[in-house]
Amino acid sequence: MLGSRLTAIGLPLLVLAVSGSPLVAGWAGFAVAAPSILVFLPAGALTDRWNPRTAMIVSEIGRGAAIATVVAIVLVRHRPSVAVLISLVVLEEMLGVFSALAERRLICSAVEPGNTVAALASAEGRTHVVVLLGRSLGGFLFGLGQALPFLADAVSFGISASVLMRINPPTEPGERGQAAVGHHLGREIGAGLRWAWGDQFTRFAFPLTACATLISQALIMVFLAEAHARNLSGDRIGLVLAASGAGGAIGSAVAYRLFQYFKYHLLRLQMWIWAAMFALLAFSGGRSFTLMAVALTVTGFAGALGNIALDNYMFRERNRGMLGRATSISRLTTCAGLALGPLLGGAIADWLGAGPSIFVLFTIVLVTPAAAIFARPVPAAETADSGTTA
Repeated sequence: MLGSRLTAIGLPLLVLAVSGSPLVAGWAGFAVAAPSILVFLPAGALTDRWNPRTAMIVSEIGRGAAIATVVAIVLVRHRPSVAVLISLVVLEEMLGVFSALAERRLICSAVEPGNTVAALASAEGRTHVVVLLGRSLGGFLFGLGQALPFLADAVSFGISASVLMRINPPTEPGERGQAAVGHHLGREIGAGLRWAWGDQFTRFAFPLTACATLISQALIMVFLAEAHARNLSGDRIGLVLAASGAGGAIGSAVAYRLFQYFKYHLLRLQMWIWAAMFALLAFSGGRSFTLMAVALTVTGFAGALGNIALDNYMFRERNRGMLGRATSISRLTTCAGLALGPLLGGAIADWLGAGPSIFVLFTIVLVTPAAAIFARPVPAAETADSGTTA
């Protein structure tokens, strides 16, 4: 995860350096994330069949090979082809889909149902610490050399695979008998889609989180464009972007206690906090990097709360044989936001500049608190987490 954060910062900075265009950098972000959308649904059904540890090891090795090729190209060519760079990172992202879905099954196999909130908060906290370190370190390494963020990422995949080889999670109930049972990929995907549409909470929560992701990624691209125009150093860029990781780590640390009070309504709380912070950014003109860091800290804090609420809902409401598909649908909608966010941010930054662009994002985020009202959890979820059912 740390290595992937380095590449996530290194790629747009590299494309900006090669092309000099925020719009091209936005298109690069879109092109990297968009193909993964085609992979999520079949990957969810397949990871429900496979041994999650083995799936993660294979995907991590493949991801490392793709990023190592990026390193070689950057070192050999002074102005590497943007198309080739995108193609390699696309491959890495697609393999990353399998790794992310299998990771959820690994967590599920090792955690008792009553401990899922604490386990998810711990995992979410580590994720945001990685964002905090990765964004600041990514900008710093890129300032030292364009290939360094990608080199560190390639090394990280080797470490990841070696650690996974030493993990022996408990066998999930019924796992050994799954291989003998006939499978039909289309029917399995359909079962997951029917669950997501038929559940009142996920029917609204999945699009809401996708919208939040789109807005946050667009904001980051607007900030990168403004920082590039004002010749902000790579280490300062990394420090501002790392603020969301700091906020997310704090949010994860307090999520368990807040969940006891708000339950799944943490998702609604997230949207109200986001609306308030984007209002502050919009009416300040969006040119203060200090205020941008504060806003990213607060939105990162709120985002962690919403993520934990949604993930815990899926852990508790889905049997383990459906978890890969449920997670894949959630990640699919989020991936749409990841793909469209940089494209939107790059386009409006190129056309309007930083201040008007942030005001456009503020008008979009205003819709989310009202929409969150309709994302109501089913009573069974609330009952399960109050301790009345196992």
